[in-house]
Amino acid sequence: MNFDELKSRAIAVAEEEFAKARAEKDIPGIAFGLLYENDLVYSSGLGETKKGNGTKPDLDSVFRIASMTKSFTAQAILLLRDRNLLRLEDEITQYLPWTATIGLPDSSAPITIWHLLTMGAGFPTDDPWGDRQEDLPLADFDRLVAGGLTFNRNVNEGFEYSNLGYALLGRIIAVVSGSTFEEFVKSEILDPSGLTSTTYYSEEVDDSRRAHGHVNFPSGTQIVPTVKTGAFTPMGGLHSTVRDIASWVQYFRTGHLEAQTPARHVRSAVVPAEGEIPERVIASHYGYGIFIDDDAELGRFTSHSGGYPGFGSHMRWHRESGWSIIGLANLTYAPMSVISAKILNQIAWLEKQNAQRTPDLHPETRNAMDLVEGLLRDWNEEVADQNFAVNMDLDCPRSDRREEFAKVGEKFAGFGRVENSLTSSAKSHAKWKVAIDSKELEVEVLISPENPPKVQKIVLKEILPEEVKS
Repeated sequence: MNFDELKSRAIAVAEEEFAKARAEKDIPGIAFGLLYENDLVYSSGLGETKKGNGTKPDLDSVFRIASMTKSFTAQAILLLRDRNLLRLEDEITQYLPWTATIGLPDSSAPITIWHLLTMGAGFPTDDPWGDRQEDLPLADFDRLVAGGLTFNRNVNEGFEYSNLGYALLGRIIAVVSGSTFEEFVKSEILDPSGLTSTTYYSEEVDDSRRAHGHVNFPSGTQIVPTVKTGAFTPMGGLHSTVRDIASWVQYFRTGHLEAQTPARHVRSAVVPAEGEIPERVIASHYGYGIFIDDDAELGRFTSHSGGYPGFGSHMRWHRESGWSIIGLANLTYAPMSVISAKILNQIAWLEKQNAQRTPDLHPETRNAMDLVEGLLRDWNEEVADQNFAVNMDLDCPRSDRREEFAKVGEKFAGFGRVENSLTSSAKSHAKWKVAIDSKELEVEVLISPENPPKVQKIVLKEILPEEVKS
């Protein structure tokens, strides 16, 4: 399958799944985009920016992105760290003295900036309470925290998603920068990144481009009023577009690996099969304003969602395949994360199946394949001496290996390599088949980490006739 064919299938999957979700969840409008590598290769919109207005959302429609905002807050903290204005190991009382009366558990360590970044401060999960606190005045927020908070656990003893923790990070950013949180992020991150449609201020959004938030009650659909900035803006206050978020995703795809490195374990779970994708284990972690999911079958996905009164959003990228997805919706807690993950899983699976036909191998791995086939045809001690790693003769005496190769080589005399049989789990690994008449032999080789690498493993497995048929 060439790229154009893969792209067409990816678009078809995205169109189908978003349309299905919109109908099932009664979502007024959805805007979405697909990226390959660093290019926005497709974007579209479904429904309306406001129920009844007839305006379809597009890549420049402005939605509130809610908790996707946290990735920007985290980057602001790292920027101040890189300027030597704070350290992640610093206790928060150093910058917010009034947090000294926060009411830590008796046996707990103090809270540091790193604990807030990685959702490890011990605060209780605060969705949906935190979603209703954005416009809380800073002075009221400071008094709230100083008056003492409830803790579910000691500091640094586990993950628990906390909007309040990111509100505290916003206060630290303001104190250290000497500016308001919103203006610092705008001048130091949004403007330099060219995110011209991204803002914390609802009043700055042109009404012709605004995606209005909706909520579905049993009594009917209502418009959700816009909210002013306040103490909780750092956790979920940004408004943005598919176009701008595509640039933000590119920002992470081209580097900034520190934020995307697992810092705190969230959960591990066995997930059921999805169509052709088999059942597998997914281990989830939190980094710096980013979730990291290691899928045992599909690889690593990096993401963040947003859920807010009136909106649901998600951005997600898969480094191995090069594909990313953005989904924005104007309905309270619209499940963009579930839909986007399902779509990107299918695209990653298609990419993986396609890539398996032409595995990316080290040149030395391909040389090792030729070497093994050569030894099957005609054993050569000098070739083995020069190319076998030190473990080979320890793992299997040379005489035994030579005898095995002689027997197999005689049985498969005149063999040829089976087309499209090559698979690989890594650049240093190859598994393929050779055959003669109705007989097939599976061959596996693994090269060592030395430079230059040598052959550290060879497995020869004759495939029985019934296995060949199946």
